Amino acid sequence: MPRRAVLSDEQRAALLALPDDETLLVQHWTLSRDDLAIIVRRRRPHNRLGFAIQLCALRYPGRFLRPGELIPDTPLAFVAEQLQVGPEVLADYATRGPTRYEQLDALRDAFGFMPLSRPLRTTLQEWLLPIALTTTSGARLARVMLDECRRRRIIVPGISSVERMVAQALLDAERHVAEHLTRGLDARQRRLLDALLLPHTGTNLSDLAWVRQSPGKPGRKTFAAIIERLTLLRAIGIDPDIAVGVHPERLRRLCQEGVRLTAQHVRTLQATRRRATLVATILETIVTLTDDAVLMFDRLLGQMFRREQNSADTTLKRNRRTINGKIRLLAQLGAALLAAKISGGDIGAAVEAAIGWNDLGREVDEARKLIRPDSVDPVAVAATNYPVLRQVGPSFIASFTFGAVPACHALARAVAIMRDLHFGHLRKLPAGTPVGFIRQAWRRAIGTGIPDRRIYELCVLVELRDRLRAGDMWVEGSRRYRAVEQQLIPAPVFANMRAAGPLPIPAPDTADIWLAERRARLARRLAEVERKAETDALEDVQLSLGRLRISPLKAITPEESDTALAPLYAHLPAIRITDLLAEVDRWTGFSQCFTHLQSGRAADEPRAILTAVLADATNLGHTRMAEACNLVTQRQLGWLASWHLREETYGRALARLVDAQHTAPLAALFGSGTSSSSDGQNFPLDRRAQATGAVNPHKGTEPAVSFYSHVSDRYAPFHSTVISASASEAAQVLDGLLHHGADLHIEEHHVDGGGVSDHVFALCHLLGFRFAPRIPNIAARRLHLFNGIEPGPDIAPLVAGRIDEGLIEAHWDDVLRLGTSIRTGVVSASIMLERLGSYPRANGLALALREIGRVERTLFTLDWIEQPEQRRRATRELNKGEAENALKRAIFFHRIGRIRDHALQAQSHRASALNLVAGAIVLWNTTYLQAARMHLANLGQVPPDLLQHLSPLGWQHINLTGDYLWTDPDAPSTALRPLRQMRAVEGTAKP
Repeated sequence: MPRRAVLSDEQRAALLALPDDETLLVQHWTLSRDDLAIIVRRRRPHNRLGFAIQLCALRYPGRFLRPGELIPDTPLAFVAEQLQVGPEVLADYATRGPTRYEQLDALRDAFGFMPLSRPLRTTLQEWLLPIALTTTSGARLARVMLDECRRRRIIVPGISSVERMVAQALLDAERHVAEHLTRGLDARQRRLLDALLLPHTGTNLSDLAWVRQSPGKPGRKTFAAIIERLTLLRAIGIDPDIAVGVHPERLRRLCQEGVRLTAQHVRTLQATRRRATLVATILETIVTLTDDAVLMFDRLLGQMFRREQNSADTTLKRNRRTINGKIRLLAQLGAALLAAKISGGDIGAAVEAAIGWNDLGREVDEARKLIRPDSVDPVAVAATNYPVLRQVGPSFIASFTFGAVPACHALARAVAIMRDLHFGHLRKLPAGTPVGFIRQAWRRAIGTGIPDRRIYELCVLVELRDRLRAGDMWVEGSRRYRAVEQQLIPAPVFANMRAAGPLPIPAPDTADIWLAERRARLARRLAEVERKAETDALEDVQLSLGRLRISPLKAITPEESDTALAPLYAHLPAIRITDLLAEVDRWTGFSQCFTHLQSGRAADEPRAILTAVLADATNLGHTRMAEACNLVTQRQLGWLASWHLREETYGRALARLVDAQHTAPLAALFGSGTSSSSDGQNFPLDRRAQATGAVNPHKGTEPAVSFYSHVSDRYAPFHSTVISASASEAAQVLDGLLHHGADLHIEEHHVDGGGVSDHVFALCHLLGFRFAPRIPNIAARRLHLFNGIEPGPDIAPLVAGRIDEGLIEAHWDDVLRLGTSIRTGVVSASIMLERLGSYPRANGLALALREIGRVERTLFTLDWIEQPEQRRRATRELNKGEAENALKRAIFFHRIGRIRDHALQAQSHRASALNLVAGAIVLWNTTYLQAARMHLANLGQVPPDLLQHLSPLGWQHINLTGDYLWTDPDAPSTALRPLRQMRAVEGTAKP
């Protein structure tokens, strides 16, 4: 058996622990009549109780009781009550040594329990292999094995035997997967795979490391490098279908190992395992490079049009004085002509007097030179950017295979013609070249007939980009740019789910039911708001004849709250951020969530993990953190970050902190725990990473990325992701609500204006969330009503149109399939929202979803107008997120808050670490504020009605800067630090 540890100490103890939960006790330790009939044959009460507990332990967790083992009070009382004896009689059990062993023999004979013999062990080991092929978790496999032992009434051996069997099953599964992935490789493919570990020409990197490099700055050379890497990997000839028979989790694990292992390390692996790792890594890298190439193509076209726009803007600024002079001349000439017309004078004389005919001709010639097209001129763009088009366009089309919906048949033909031109199969555009896909505005500039090849290629590439964004066309082998149909649950599977029972989304099965309910609700709410508008009964709202004005909210926080709550923060002990993390870790054990990718074990030194987390959270980096702490070196931090810090481990650790904070008594005063908010926070990029960012003119002039975070109404940050600074925040709203991992039950979610769209309104409703954004300039947003609902004179001017019920009915099945696919995790909401929102005019699903969103947005707007508490709640929750952003800005202060990382994964680790440290501070503050509250409550110094205005986001007492030293890790885990004793407190409680 392999000596391979696959379980942590906590997992070993939990797997064979006696049940202490009421549900488990009722399920496994309830005695039947037949059980009691056998038990009562024991003559004395203590023997009956001991015999019954031995029986229950054999049933769950499935093991013998150890000699002298103490039985917890809860299960002991549960069994004693069924036997109608006192729990204390157990103390006399087995005072005679042979009694216990005689009873164990009787249990085996009476209930059919059997030990794990060698034949049973072999059978069980074979049974474990198919299960091990579907998971990489030792703890999960151990639980499955114990369940099967209990089902077969096999007495569970010691935990070391269980762990050895689980480790063997995991090893057998790894070998099975490796054999499957390498079985079809020929000699040439094996040679090319091994060659990936050799140095790449002209670099110090291996081919494997070279193909895994991040794309870098957008440009023609970068695009060519991506295509070159794809060509190298495709030349090996690995069939993507080879991975079909491998469970996704197993394949993902191999890919993660391949990304982290160096070429030198991969060479040391056994040949089959080495090539299997390379095969999995190649398949994943090809998909990644495909997505990178499409994204780079998109960005290059965008840069091309931005250059044209910037050039036009520069020309306009350069000629602004000349243009202004021409406008003054026009005004002067126009005034002279009008005066001559009114007075009946000679027009020619008026012109001669105003400017002179010779000067007028010269001015007209100059004005004609200043004329620029009102919109993008494809002729000019194609002429000035032809080198880019020739280097990128044909290469992009030749390197990939595209699919298309029937509506894009003409564009697909045009793409095929471009491919033939590139490979020399055609020398010019043939007769009958499709032009129907070209934009109407561009057709007028191009003219009729077959256009020039340069202009035609530009039209094809731009339309291809737009259709790829929308999903009307797709790239074979891509993950992000797959067909929409391929991203959803397969239609037959969805049909079976629908027939088997209710779908996992709170939406009716037919559109008729939904439309009838929303129609009745909308008519009722509209009538209620209109009645209040007629009597001027809307609080802080003026609504008359289509003019809507909502007064700003008045502050409801008492002025004395800051001063009254200041003593709470004044009593918090001063602490280093390192000691704070160590203390929170002793409470929650969140560092144990950062398990090793291969072994699944937690790190031996929790403080080393916390140091690596802190290096990312403070933006200090591994090198400077190693210099500032006394615990680990730079190489150790790099190794921990590679093998222990992953998005899934960050997610588990954050969920543990969130759950702990939400159960704190003081947290209940912050909110109900059922609301949340989300917002983006911009972080500028350092010079060396600026090529990977984007500029959002609303948030600054520098390239940046945005950390989009979700915060509960109890101030706990529970999700974070990295997006482009220029990307829409609306697409990210649902991912955080669905995939956070914490024990939260969010019912209502708030965002600011950047997270609002009709598609988000629709999907939030379909998935069971109430979407309550703070919409800027809500008076300008128009309402949409069903046919047959007629608004009154006050609201009628606000109505923009009618809901297309037929469109909703026609696509209701697709809407349900989309919602189910997102809820079950088959596809992320962000990807689908980006695809559906890119180019919806030809996508029926996107249009139907927009109509549903209009219904929900109209209902929400009516609530917003009528309910001032709705407006206050949204503002209050969004203020919590903004306050948390201030805390994160204070944590992420090194390097002036600028991010140097190029790769998205490294940036994601920064965001996750920052969220985790902020969550730890929130939990620590909540815990100690509760202690300070109890202390001051005894003195009568804190008014209870003001505690709802307290925030756990202060950091004045936390040392975030300087060195990062760790104190004695053996401090007691239950005792809190002593509070500071203050005689007088001045200032406020705000951070």
